[in-house]
Formats: sequence, C-alpha cells, structure tokens
Amino acid sequence: MRSDTEMLKTMTRHGPTLNIIKLLVLNLLLTTALVAGESGPVDEDALKKAWPSDGPIGELFHDVAGSLRCPTCTGLSVLESDARFSQQIKEIVLEQVEAGKNREQILQYFTERYGPWILRSPPPRGFNVLAWLLPLTILLLGPPAVWFFVWRKRRVMNTLGVRSADDIIKEMQGRLKEMQG
Repeated sequence: MRSDTEMLKTMTRHGPTLNIIKLLVLNLLLTTALVAGESGPVDEDALKKAWPSDGPIGELFHDVAGSLRCPTCTGLSVLESDARFSQQIKEIVLEQVEAGKNREQILQYFTERYGPWILRSPPPRGFNVLAWLLPLTILLLGPPAVWFFVWRKRRVMNTLGVRSADDIIKEMQGRLKEMQG
C-alpha cells in the first residue's frame, strides 16, 4: 500500500498534465460534434449520384466541371468537390451539356453569374495577362539577372584595393628616382 506522500507525489507529477490532456480531448470531441451537427442533413442521393464519365457527354461534363472552381472549397474544382453548392453546379453543367451547349457557352454562363473567379484558369485577357506572363518572365529573366549581379559583385570585390603591375612599377621607379636624386 502506498503512503500518502507517495500518492501526493504521483498526483502532482502526472495530475495536472493528465487533466489538461483530458480537457483538450473533451474539447476536440465536443467541437467535432458541434461542427458535424451544424453541417445539416446530408442528401445521400446527391452524393451517390453517378456523374457521366463515358462518351462525349461524359468527357465534356468532366472537362467543364474540372474547369470551374468550387465556391465553398479551397483549391478544389467543382468536379472534385462534394459540397452542396458544387453538386448544384454539376447538375446545371450536366443539364447544359445534355441540352447540346459547348464548353465555351457553359463557361460563359457561369462567368456571367459568378464572374471570372469561378474559372480555375483565368483567361489571358486584360489584367489577367499578368497571371500568365509574370511567372514566365521571372523564369526567363530571373537566372540571368542573378548571374549578372553576382558576377558584378565578384568583379568589384576582386579589383578592390588591387593595383595593376604597371602602376606598381611606375610608383617604384618614382621612389627610386627620389632616393637617387
């Protein structure tokens, strides 16, 4: 049987840390339950809906849905997202593909409603040209610019305080004449 002092040492050594860990785990569980509860009921039929993948309709659907940005997700296309809003956009895309519209017409439809930000790749027009040209310019002009500045700095450092042999000989001849003269 442990003595009271041994039990007190054990409780002091592990007690506060254990209590903090228990509180953190409880907080995590409650937060997860809250977030899961707020997401609302999930429409299982919409999530299980099989989107076309074969034939020209499937190819056009995947091309267009992959070109549109999910408005509620970060970095995902409508095709990759299972968010409700993306499901609605996929349904509209499918309706328009089945109605015989081409890629440009469908993308124009979404651009008119949501603006050019809905497109995952901005069209190379107007201000968006910078998004296409800036990385290319940096890749092409960056390495030569770095090389030039490093080369120039090294050249300046190599010549700093160094005189040519002709200057040294002239100075020595001048001093020699002073000593003789």
